[in-house]
Amino acid sequence: MRFVADGYDRAREASEPIVRAEVEREFAAELQSAAESIRVQVRSRMEREVQRRLDRIAPRDALY
Repeated sequence: MRFVADGYDRAREASEPIVRAEVEREFAAELQSAAESIRVQVRSRMEREVQRRLDRIAPRDALY
């Protein structure tokens, strides 16, 4: 088995579009119905959720 130096980056880059699409689907109704001033907060929560899921899929301290 071989390890790669940029495995963490590769894993996150490969997973990010899938995770981001899932989160966008889950938050779509809330985002659409929110007032413009609240949408910033919803988008911030969405980004935190994307990062949380990516951290679970590709932890920084794993071997790649």
